[in-house]
Order: sequence, then structure tokens, then C-alpha cells
Amino acid sequence: MKKIFTLIAMAMIAMGAMAQGNNEKTYEDNIVITVANLGEPVTDRASITITEQEEEGKYTIKLNQFSFLGMLIGDVTMTDVQGDDDSEGFTNYATTQTATITNGADIQEMLGGKIDVTVKEGSRSKGDKFYALISLTVPGVGDVEAVFGDNNFGTDGISAGTIDQNAKVAAVYTLGGQRVNSMVRGINILKLTNGKTVKVMNK
Repeated sequence: MKKIFTLIAMAMIAMGAMAQGNNEKTYEDNIVITVANLGEPVTDRASITITEQEEEGKYTIKLNQFSFLGMLIGDVTMTDVQGDDDSEGFTNYATTQTATITNGADIQEMLGGKIDVTVKEGSRSKGDKFYALISLTVPGVGDVEAVFGDNNFGTDGISAGTIDQNAKVAAVYTLGGQRVNSMVRGINILKLTNGKTVKVMNK
């Protein structure tokens, strides 16, 4: 009888672990980082993990081993991030909070294991794609703006809701961070007059 209860308990634990694993997804994509007053955007590779929490509509978002300008911050984790599903199958995220830093370098200790982060409106996921507009406030550095992935979910360009229609293009960059006079074929990074940076697919 004890063996049966032990087997049932082990099966329930395994099922719980499997269910939790199904609610976690890691996205890998390009990330374009712009540091306040420090020149042109820099493109790198990054990964972000999104985990669905028990409370409906709440997610944990973790920037895995986030770094900029060669400085490792560490794993930047935001909890209780609001995620709203829409009629087109997207989950839309937005939050402003003090995130926790773990597995970092010396800068983690300097920051006290905390950093202020904003996941801006327009950040969304669908299937195997995650597009995020993230701002981190780093003391002594200023705002670090990060654009993860691109907003091309199988359609041309960017949805009208993502770009302020009154904003004008101040500069155009290639995905590699090189400034160009006009858009090239493929993904272009547009720096707008309202201070925002967006990616546009030009076919």
C-alpha cells in the first residue's frame, strides 16, 4: 500500500513539473541596445524566458545574462508582469518595476541586486516569437533602451499601433548598427524624433 501511495505522489510531482515546464518558453533573437548619449545602437544576441505564473494573466520575464557595452548585469527577473491576450492570438505585456538581478558580476553587487525596468506597451509574443521594448535605468549610466526581436509576425512592416504617426524618422540603421541614408532590404532600425527606436522589415 505504501508503494502505491509513493508511486502516486511521484507521478503527481512529475506531472506538476511537466506542467510547469510547458508554461515556460525561452526566446532567442537579436537585441538592439542604445545607451543614453553614447553613440549608435549596438546589436547582439540575447535570450529572454517567459514563465506563466499560477495567477491568470501574470508572467515572469527574465532577461538571461543581460549585458551592454561589454558589462554583464546578470539575469534580470521581473515578476507579476501583466500579460493580456488579444483576439489575434498575441499576448501583450507591460510593466514598470524594480527587477531582481541574479547570477551577475560585480555590477550586480554595486546595484544592490536590483534595477528599475520598464517593459513598454507594444511588447508582445505569439508562437515562437517575442518582440519587446525594454528600458533599464542604470545608475551612473542613464537609460539603456533595448529592442528584442522584431515586430514582423508574418506581415509586412510594423503595425500602425506601434509607431506614433506624428513621429518622423531621425536616422536609419542596419541590423548591424551601421547608419545609412535610406532603408535597405531586410530589417532596418529606425530612430524616431520622439526618442523611440523601432524595427521595420523592408522587402
